[in-house]
Amino acid sequence: MTQLAIYIDDNLAKKLDKVVKASGKSKSKWVVGAIERSLKDQWPDGFFDLAGSWEDDLGPDEIMSRIRTGMEKADRRERLR
Repeated sequence: MTQLAIYIDDNLAKKLDKVVKASGKSKSKWVVGAIERSLKDQWPDGFFDLAGSWEDDLGPDEIMSRIRTGMEKADRRERLR
């Protein structure tokens, strides 16, 4: 397993501590999850082959933005439970 050292400013560290505490996970597990979610935002091969197969005026960036917003709302709801 690879170790990773990062440097973040105090403000970001405080935000991270707050979110990690609310999640009930270790800091390491929370950061790994965040990285995994971030990397899943890659469009799969062949995704754009579907373009035009549905009726919508949204572009890929707007679709991804809406997906992220929905995920953020779900994360917030989960933390409130």
